[in-house]
Amino acid sequence: MTVRTGMRGMVRPNARPAPARKRRARAAGVTDLLSAGWLALLIASMLLLPTLLDLDPLRLDATARLAGPSADHLLGTDNLGRDLLARALDGARVSLLIGLGSTLISIVIGVPLGMLAAYARGPVDAVVSFVVDVILAFPGLVLALALTAFLGGSTGNVMIAITLPMIPVFVRLARAQTLSVLGREFVEASQVIGTPAAGILRRDVLPSIAEAILAFALVNVGRAIIIEGGLSFLGIGVPLPQPTWGTMISEGRLHVATDPLMILVPSAFLMFTILSLNLLSDRFLVDDGTTGGGAA
Repeated sequence: MTVRTGMRGMVRPNARPAPARKRRARAAGVTDLLSAGWLALLIASMLLLPTLLDLDPLRLDATARLAGPSADHLLGTDNLGRDLLARALDGARVSLLIGLGSTLISIVIGVPLGMLAAYARGPVDAVVSFVVDVILAFPGLVLALALTAFLGGSTGNVMIAITLPMIPVFVRLARAQTLSVLGREFVEASQVIGTPAAGILRRDVLPSIAEAILAFALVNVGRAIIIEGGLSFLGIGVPLPQPTWGTMISEGRLHVATDPLMILVPSAFLMFTILSLNLLSDRFLVDDGTTGGGAA
């Protein structure tokens, strides 16, 4: 690596980034652009195409059962003649609603609890940590299955069933991140001048842990979408006739030999969405695998 010698004879690395680092940065930029582009295209298509192309996910066309892509059906039709593109876009609306909704609720509840437990310590931390450990002892998917079976199938109930196992994860993440921030100088300075605990947590701690929360939130949206798809695949998620990606895959497995598009279309939507969310979450992680702080 090229080095420069200062006036006092000290050797320091060349300030210009190495070619390998430049290539990694360019590759990351392209990946971020493609990921954001897919999500933007998905949302725009979900909002605009059903009206522009008169797409109805429940419309039957007996003359076009298991048809391939055509001008009338851009991605083909299923075994009942329903448009696969229309159903995939309508399923995207449900998946994104559940994924974003469950993640947002988990953040609103879990992050303040985790920050409070880390700051208060003592009995508060012990109680919160014990409850979190008990909930996390159950596998998330199994707990979501049990809650959905108990509550019944509906979009709201599925969101609740996915949210409850996720709240403890955000509690634990926020607690760990807060503990790592509390010993820093700017927090200690706020404590010395008598800043209330709520002010310290809101003004000093929260900006410092926001990137870690956001990075995990993007991954968590994808995880929620996968769980929703699994519940729908098993037939206990969002009830019919509402199409979801999991339901479409479940229906398509019976016709995989005659019409693989019935599985490939929803699977492609699911895969690209989850991949894009996971890749975008990497933007909030620095090279050494840690999260950047919002305050210094």
